[in-house]
Amino acid sequence: MIQDTHIPDYENRLPAQDTTDEIDLMDILRQLWLKRGFILKVTGIFLLLGLFIALFSPVQYTAHCTVVPQTGKNSSTGNLGGLAAMMGVNIGTGGSGETLSPSVYPQIVKSLLFTREIMQTPIKVEKSGEEEITLYDFYTNKTYQPFNLIGNIKKYTIGLPGVLVGAIRGNRSQADNQTPANDSTSLPILGKKEERVYKTIQSSIQLNMNSKEGYIEMNYTFPEAEAAARITDQVRKTLEQYVTAFKSEKVEDNLVFVQQSFNDARHDFLEKQEKLATFQDANRGLTTASARATEQRLRSEYDIAFTVYNELAKQLEQAKLTVKESKPVLTVIEPVVVPAQKSAPRRSMILVVFTFLGVVISIGWVFIKPFFVEIARGVKQNKEAISQ
Repeated sequence: MIQDTHIPDYENRLPAQDTTDEIDLMDILRQLWLKRGFILKVTGIFLLLGLFIALFSPVQYTAHCTVVPQTGKNSSTGNLGGLAAMMGVNIGTGGSGETLSPSVYPQIVKSLLFTREIMQTPIKVEKSGEEEITLYDFYTNKTYQPFNLIGNIKKYTIGLPGVLVGAIRGNRSQADNQTPANDSTSLPILGKKEERVYKTIQSSIQLNMNSKEGYIEMNYTFPEAEAAARITDQVRKTLEQYVTAFKSEKVEDNLVFVQQSFNDARHDFLEKQEKLATFQDANRGLTTASARATEQRLRSEYDIAFTVYNELAKQLEQAKLTVKESKPVLTVIEPVVVPAQKSAPRRSMILVVFTFLGVVISIGWVFIKPFFVEIARGVKQNKEAISQ
């Protein structure tokens, strides 16, 4: 009996399929070791680039202050009103005027009228000496600005097309470069130069809201420490003025109305009082019924006038107290201090980032390059095949 002793060797075939799919870690390390010179060169170039940027980037200082919005509150609302205000909801305070939620403060800071007031902040910089200039003058006059090597390099490399277009078009008209003078009846007009200053100021202001703790942190970044502190303090004062104006508008309008009504009631009361006194002086006996009826009518008019006058006098005093109590105040819990340490550039962080980029890019190129070479070889072979 003949038996078939040939058995397919499946067990010896299967492991061969897995070995082709495995990633050989030693092969990767071997490739990196062979290309170590290239990796070190690229990393060194990036390190030198980061060192150049770290050394020649313009110095910046950031001043900050922390405030807590405080408003006069009616006892009838209690803590519920405070919680609602933090959520941007006004449940009313019984005649104390509209409550401006702190969540609206960033929109006020971004407004054009607010920024225009910040532009007029008087500051002293190193190149102005003892002379005070406005923030607008600093941003529009290069005489007062420190030399910025990195900015000039960007201007004549990345920004070169814009420079060439500006040179071809020529200088803008004087009306575009100056701050437009707007009257009270016209809409605000933003000139080209003022628009650049607006964007610069907005990029330098930081308003951080902490709704949970109930405080606001204001920051301003500027090339000089003392000027940064002064501008930050001006931002706080201007914001307080805007919030106060909005809050007080309603109660002040109510005060004006009550004051006018009180004046009218007082005039009417004095007139009724004089008529009653004159009639009583002329009719001491009051012997006739018509005289008694006239006196009774005059006294009733006098009583009504006195009641209205007395009630409006109380309302007037209450309206005056409401105006004083409802004025919001940004209570300063951390005042502005001239910063002693610069906020930028962070040289150590710049060096770490550029070194990391150098390592990643060089290693990535070591592994990606063979694929590009293979693709180029395939394209070349296809062209040769087509030409034959």
